[in-house]
Amino acid sequence: MPDQRPCLADDATVPRRVFVAPGRAARPIEVPGSAELATCPFCAGHEHLTPGEVARLPESAALPWSARIIPNRYPVVADGDDALPAASDRSPAAGPRAHGVHEVLVESPRHDTCILTVAPAAWRLAWEACRRRLAALAARGDLAWTTVFKNSGPAAGASLAHVHSQLVGLRFIPPVVAAELTGAAAAPFSRQLDEAAAEERVVAAAGGLVALVPRAPRQPYEVWIVPRAPQPWFHADADAAGALADLTRDVVGRIRTLAPGADYNWWLHQAPLVGAAPPGWHWHLEILPRLSGIAGFELATGCHITTVGAAESARRLTSIRRP
Repeated sequence: MPDQRPCLADDATVPRRVFVAPGRAARPIEVPGSAELATCPFCAGHEHLTPGEVARLPESAALPWSARIIPNRYPVVADGDDALPAASDRSPAAGPRAHGVHEVLVESPRHDTCILTVAPAAWRLAWEACRRRLAALAARGDLAWTTVFKNSGPAAGASLAHVHSQLVGLRFIPPVVAAELTGAAAAPFSRQLDEAAAEERVVAAAGGLVALVPRAPRQPYEVWIVPRAPQPWFHADADAAGALADLTRDVVGRIRTLAPGADYNWWLHQAPLVGAAPPGWHWHLEILPRLSGIAGFELATGCHITTVGAAESARRLTSIRRP
Protein backbone atom coordinates (compact mmCIF):
# COMPACT_ATOMS: atom_id res chain seq x y z
CA MET A 1 0.00 0.00 0.00
CA PRO A 2 1.46 3.45 -0.91
CA ASP A 3 2.78 5.52 1.99
CA GLN A 4 0.07 8.04 2.97
CA ARG A 5 2.22 10.17 5.28
CA PRO A 6 2.87 13.75 4.09
CA CYS A 7 6.28 14.53 2.63
CA LEU A 8 8.01 17.48 0.95
CA ALA A 9 9.15 17.95 -2.63
CA ASP A 10 11.52 20.76 -3.65
CA ASP A 11 12.00 22.23 -7.11
CA ALA A 12 15.65 22.96 -7.86
CA THR A 13 14.89 25.64 -10.46
CA VAL A 14 12.63 27.90 -8.39
CA PRO A 15 12.19 28.52 -4.64
CA ARG A 16 9.14 26.28 -4.41
CA ARG A 17 8.18 23.58 -1.93
CA VAL A 18 5.29 21.20 -2.50
CA PHE A 19 3.56 19.16 0.20
CA VAL A 20 2.70 15.70 -1.09
CA ALA A 21 -0.26 14.66 1.07
CA PRO A 22 -2.14 11.71 -0.50
CA GLY A 23 -4.51 11.46 2.46
CA ARG A 24 -6.15 14.77 1.56
CA ALA A 25 -7.78 13.12 -1.43
CA ALA A 26 -10.22 11.57 1.06
CA ARG A 27 -11.46 14.92 2.40
CA PRO A 28 -15.27 15.12 2.43
CA ILE A 29 -16.72 17.74 0.08
CA GLU A 30 -19.98 19.05 1.49
CA VAL A 31 -22.97 19.30 -0.81
CA PRO A 32 -25.40 21.88 0.59
CA GLY A 33 -28.81 20.40 1.32
CA SER A 34 -31.11 18.97 3.93
CA ALA A 35 -28.55 16.44 5.21
CA GLU A 36 -25.94 19.13 5.94
CA LEU A 37 -26.90 19.73 9.58
CA ALA A 38 -27.23 16.05 10.41
CA THR A 39 -23.76 15.19 9.13
CA CYS A 40 -21.71 18.32 9.89
CA PRO A 41 -18.77 17.21 12.09
CA PHE A 42 -18.27 20.70 13.51
CA CYS A 43 -21.70 21.20 15.10
CA ALA A 44 -22.16 20.80 18.86
CA GLY A 45 -23.34 17.28 19.61
CA HIS A 46 -21.26 15.82 16.78
CA GLU A 47 -17.93 15.88 18.61
CA HIS A 48 -17.64 12.11 18.14
CA LEU A 49 -17.21 12.72 14.40
CA THR A 50 -13.89 14.56 14.88
CA PRO A 51 -10.55 13.76 16.52
CA GLY A 52 -10.35 14.70 20.20
CA GLU A 53 -9.95 18.40 20.89
CA VAL A 54 -6.56 19.83 21.85
CA ALA A 55 -7.93 23.15 23.14
CA ARG A 56 -11.25 24.89 23.74
CA LEU A 57 -12.86 28.01 25.16
CA PRO A 58 -14.34 28.14 27.68
CA GLU A 59 -11.69 25.79 29.02
CA SER A 60 -13.98 24.07 31.54
CA ALA A 61 -15.45 20.82 30.23
CA ALA A 62 -18.45 21.56 32.46
CA LEU A 63 -19.41 24.49 30.21
CA PRO A 64 -20.60 24.33 26.59
CA TRP A 65 -17.76 25.13 24.21
CA SER A 66 -17.78 28.28 22.10
CA ALA A 67 -14.64 27.47 20.09
CA ARG A 68 -12.64 24.26 19.91
CA ILE A 69 -9.42 23.19 18.21
CA ILE A 70 -8.97 19.67 16.85
CA PRO A 71 -6.29 17.88 14.81
CA ASN A 72 -6.94 18.02 11.07
CA ARG A 73 -7.93 14.54 9.95
CA TYR A 74 -6.42 15.20 6.50
CA PRO A 75 -3.17 17.04 7.31
CA VAL A 76 -0.51 18.45 5.00
CA VAL A 77 2.07 17.86 7.76
CA ALA A 78 2.35 15.17 10.42
CA ASP A 79 3.29 15.62 14.05
CA GLY A 80 5.58 13.40 16.14
CA ASP A 81 7.93 10.55 15.28
CA ASP A 82 5.64 9.40 12.49
CA ALA A 83 6.71 12.45 10.49
CA LEU A 84 10.46 11.87 10.74
CA PRO A 85 12.52 10.19 7.99
CA ALA A 86 12.46 6.41 7.97
CA ALA A 87 14.97 5.08 5.45
CA SER A 88 13.73 1.49 5.70
CA ASP A 89 10.14 2.04 4.52
CA ARG A 90 10.24 4.57 1.72
CA SER A 91 11.73 5.31 -1.63
CA PRO A 92 14.59 7.83 -1.76
CA ALA A 93 12.48 9.79 -4.24
CA ALA A 94 9.68 10.26 -1.71
CA GLY A 95 11.36 13.30 -0.12
CA PRO A 96 11.70 14.19 3.54
CA ARG A 97 8.79 13.78 5.87
CA ALA A 98 6.65 16.90 6.28
CA HIS A 99 6.88 17.39 10.05
CA GLY A 100 4.63 19.94 11.70
CA VAL A 101 1.17 20.62 13.07
CA HIS A 102 -2.12 20.95 11.18
CA GLU A 103 -5.26 21.69 13.20
CA VAL A 104 -8.77 23.02 12.74
CA LEU A 105 -10.29 25.87 14.74
CA VAL A 106 -14.07 25.38 14.88
CA GLU A 107 -15.39 28.89 15.42
CA SER A 108 -18.98 28.23 16.47
CA PRO A 109 -20.95 25.35 18.01
CA ARG A 110 -23.93 26.33 15.83
CA HIS A 111 -24.08 25.64 12.12
CA ASP A 112 -23.01 29.18 11.21
CA THR A 113 -21.76 29.39 7.64
CA CYS A 114 -20.70 33.05 7.75
CA ILE A 115 -18.67 34.81 10.42
CA LEU A 116 -21.21 37.65 10.41
CA THR A 117 -23.83 35.39 12.04
CA VAL A 118 -21.52 34.46 14.92
CA ALA A 119 -22.26 36.64 17.95
CA PRO A 120 -19.51 39.26 18.44
CA ALA A 121 -18.57 37.98 21.93
CA ALA A 122 -18.33 34.40 20.64
CA TRP A 123 -16.26 35.57 17.67
CA ARG A 124 -13.80 37.24 20.03
CA LEU A 125 -13.54 33.97 21.98
CA ALA A 126 -12.68 32.14 18.76
CA TRP A 127 -9.81 34.53 18.06
CA GLU A 128 -8.59 34.27 21.65
CA ALA A 129 -8.58 30.47 21.35
CA CYS A 130 -6.53 30.87 18.18
CA ARG A 131 -4.06 33.23 19.85
CA ARG A 132 -3.56 30.92 22.84
CA ARG A 133 -3.05 27.88 20.63
CA LEU A 134 -0.49 29.68 18.47
CA ALA A 135 1.35 30.67 21.66
CA ALA A 136 1.37 27.02 22.78
CA LEU A 137 2.72 25.88 19.42
CA ALA A 138 5.43 28.56 19.52
CA ALA A 139 6.53 27.29 22.94
CA ARG A 140 7.13 23.75 21.67
CA GLY A 141 10.56 24.58 20.25
CA ASP A 142 10.39 22.31 17.18
CA LEU A 143 8.55 24.68 14.82
CA ALA A 144 10.03 27.51 12.79
CA TRP A 145 6.82 29.30 11.81
CA THR A 146 3.08 29.17 12.49
CA THR A 147 -0.01 30.62 10.86
CA VAL A 148 -3.79 30.54 10.84
CA PHE A 149 -5.73 30.73 7.60
CA LYS A 150 -9.36 30.67 6.49
CA ASN A 151 -10.97 29.37 3.33
CA SER A 152 -14.50 30.79 3.17
CA GLY A 153 -16.64 29.45 0.36
CA PRO A 154 -16.01 26.99 -2.49
CA ALA A 155 -14.12 29.52 -4.64
CA ALA A 156 -11.69 29.94 -1.73
CA GLY A 157 -11.13 26.19 -1.32
CA ALA A 158 -13.51 25.43 1.56
CA SER A 159 -14.86 21.88 1.64
CA LEU A 160 -17.17 22.36 4.66
CA ALA A 161 -19.49 25.33 5.14
CA HIS A 162 -19.47 25.47 8.97
CA VAL A 163 -17.25 28.40 10.00
CA HIS A 164 -13.72 27.23 10.71
CA SER A 165 -10.09 28.15 10.18
CA GLN A 166 -6.91 26.08 10.08
CA LEU A 167 -3.70 26.37 12.10
CA VAL A 168 -0.41 25.15 10.65
CA GLY A 169 3.06 24.95 12.18
CA LEU A 170 6.08 24.24 9.96
CA ARG A 171 9.73 23.41 10.52
CA PHE A 172 10.85 25.89 7.85
CA ILE A 173 10.14 29.46 6.78
CA PRO A 174 7.93 29.52 3.64
CA PRO A 175 9.51 31.33 0.66
CA VAL A 176 6.79 34.00 0.53
CA VAL A 177 7.40 34.89 4.19
CA ALA A 178 11.16 34.99 3.67
CA ALA A 179 10.63 37.37 0.73
CA GLU A 180 8.29 39.53 2.83
CA LEU A 181 10.88 39.78 5.59
CA THR A 182 13.41 41.03 3.05
CA GLY A 183 10.91 43.48 1.56
CA ALA A 184 9.94 44.86 4.97
CA ALA A 185 13.58 45.63 5.68
CA ALA A 186 13.61 47.92 2.64
CA ALA A 187 10.08 49.30 3.12
CA PRO A 188 9.30 49.19 6.86
CA PHE A 189 5.73 48.67 8.00
CA SER A 190 5.82 52.02 9.78
CA ARG A 191 6.33 53.71 6.42
CA GLN A 192 3.58 51.62 4.84
CA LEU A 193 1.16 52.66 7.59
CA ASP A 194 2.06 56.33 7.12
CA GLU A 195 1.58 56.07 3.36
CA ALA A 196 -1.78 54.33 3.75
CA ALA A 197 -2.99 57.11 6.03
CA ALA A 198 -1.72 59.85 3.71
CA GLU A 199 -3.26 58.19 0.65
CA GLU A 200 -6.60 57.55 2.40
CA ARG A 201 -6.31 53.77 2.14
CA VAL A 202 -7.21 53.14 5.79
CA VAL A 203 -10.61 51.43 5.96
CA ALA A 204 -11.15 51.01 9.71
CA ALA A 205 -9.34 50.75 13.04
CA ALA A 206 -9.89 49.00 16.37
CA GLY A 207 -7.70 48.93 19.44
CA GLY A 208 -4.13 49.13 18.22
CA LEU A 209 -4.94 47.65 14.79
CA VAL A 210 -5.54 49.28 11.41
CA ALA A 211 -7.34 47.79 8.39
CA LEU A 212 -5.90 49.16 5.16
CA VAL A 213 -5.92 48.46 1.44
CA PRO A 214 -2.36 47.58 0.35
CA ARG A 215 -0.80 49.69 -2.39
CA ALA A 216 -0.92 46.81 -4.90
CA PRO A 217 -4.07 44.77 -4.13
CA ARG A 218 -4.23 41.41 -5.90
CA GLN A 219 -8.04 41.43 -5.96
CA PRO A 220 -10.66 44.16 -5.58
CA TYR A 221 -11.14 45.08 -1.90
CA GLU A 222 -8.09 43.23 -0.57
CA VAL A 223 -7.42 44.40 2.98
CA TRP A 224 -4.57 43.91 5.43
CA ILE A 225 -5.01 44.25 9.19
CA VAL A 226 -1.78 45.52 10.79
CA PRO A 227 -0.88 46.60 14.34
CA ARG A 228 0.18 50.25 14.59
CA ALA A 229 3.20 49.36 16.74
CA PRO A 230 5.87 46.81 15.84
CA GLN A 231 4.96 43.31 17.04
CA PRO A 232 6.51 40.18 15.50
CA TRP A 233 3.84 37.70 16.62
CA PHE A 234 0.08 37.88 16.98
CA HIS A 235 0.17 35.25 19.72
CA ALA A 236 2.42 37.49 21.86
CA ASP A 237 -0.02 40.42 21.64
CA ALA A 238 -2.42 39.69 24.52
CA ASP A 239 -4.78 42.54 23.62
CA ALA A 240 -4.98 41.83 19.89
CA ALA A 241 -7.55 39.02 19.68
CA GLY A 242 -10.61 41.15 20.48
CA ALA A 243 -9.61 43.96 18.13
CA LEU A 244 -8.78 41.51 15.35
CA ALA A 245 -12.13 39.78 15.83
CA ASP A 246 -13.96 43.11 15.54
CA LEU A 247 -12.01 44.20 12.46
CA THR A 248 -12.43 40.91 10.59
CA ARG A 249 -16.20 41.16 11.09
CA ASP A 250 -16.12 44.80 9.97
CA VAL A 251 -14.03 44.18 6.86
CA VAL A 252 -15.92 41.05 5.75
CA GLY A 253 -19.18 42.94 6.23
CA ARG A 254 -17.94 45.74 3.98
CA ILE A 255 -16.68 43.33 1.32
CA ARG A 256 -19.95 41.41 1.29
CA THR A 257 -21.95 44.62 1.02
CA LEU A 258 -20.00 45.53 -2.12
CA ALA A 259 -19.87 41.96 -3.45
CA PRO A 260 -22.74 39.97 -1.90
CA GLY A 261 -21.85 36.36 -1.17
CA ALA A 262 -18.16 36.87 -1.99
CA ASP A 263 -15.86 34.01 -1.04
CA TYR A 264 -12.54 34.96 0.49
CA ASN A 265 -9.33 33.73 2.09
CA TRP A 266 -7.31 35.18 4.89
CA TRP A 267 -3.99 34.23 6.39
CA LEU A 268 -1.72 35.40 9.17
CA HIS A 269 1.89 36.36 8.47
CA GLN A 270 4.05 36.29 11.58
CA ALA A 271 7.79 36.51 12.08
CA PRO A 272 9.75 33.25 12.34
CA LEU A 273 9.86 31.57 15.74
CA VAL A 274 13.60 30.93 15.43
CA GLY A 275 16.35 33.53 15.80
CA ALA A 276 15.97 37.19 16.69
CA ALA A 277 12.75 38.95 15.79
CA PRO A 278 13.21 41.24 12.78
CA PRO A 279 13.36 44.88 13.93
CA GLY A 280 10.25 46.86 13.07
CA TRP A 281 8.28 43.83 11.91
CA HIS A 282 4.48 43.88 12.26
CA TRP A 283 2.44 40.69 12.12
CA HIS A 284 -0.52 41.13 9.81
CA LEU A 285 -3.64 39.38 8.51
CA GLU A 286 -4.19 39.50 4.75
CA ILE A 287 -7.83 39.24 3.61
CA LEU A 288 -8.22 38.38 -0.07
CA PRO A 289 -11.69 38.30 -1.68
CA ARG A 290 -12.00 35.78 -4.51
CA LEU A 291 -13.76 37.98 -7.06
CA SER A 292 -11.54 37.36 -10.10
CA GLY A 293 -10.17 34.03 -11.27
CA ILE A 294 -6.51 33.18 -10.85
CA ALA A 295 -5.62 31.78 -14.27
CA GLY A 296 -2.77 31.20 -16.68
CA PHE A 297 -1.18 34.66 -16.58
CA GLU A 298 -1.06 34.73 -12.78
CA LEU A 299 0.25 31.17 -12.57
CA ALA A 300 2.85 31.77 -15.27
CA THR A 301 4.21 35.06 -13.97
CA GLY A 302 3.36 35.35 -10.29
CA CYS A 303 1.75 38.71 -11.17
CA HIS A 304 -1.91 39.44 -10.46
CA ILE A 305 -4.58 41.39 -12.33
CA THR A 306 -7.24 43.43 -10.56
CA THR A 307 -10.10 45.47 -11.97
CA VAL A 308 -10.19 47.86 -8.98
CA GLY A 309 -7.04 49.61 -7.79
CA ALA A 310 -6.01 50.51 -4.25
CA ALA A 311 -7.49 54.01 -4.05
CA GLU A 312 -10.85 53.02 -5.51
CA SER A 313 -11.04 49.87 -3.37
CA ALA A 314 -10.44 51.98 -0.27
CA ARG A 315 -12.98 54.60 -1.35
CA ARG A 316 -15.68 51.99 -1.88
CA LEU A 317 -14.92 50.11 1.34
CA THR A 318 -14.92 53.25 3.48
CA SER A 319 -18.20 54.41 1.92
CA ILE A 320 -19.99 51.47 3.56
CA ARG A 321 -21.57 52.44 6.86
CA ARG A 322 -21.14 49.63 9.38
CA PRO A 323 -23.32 49.28 12.53
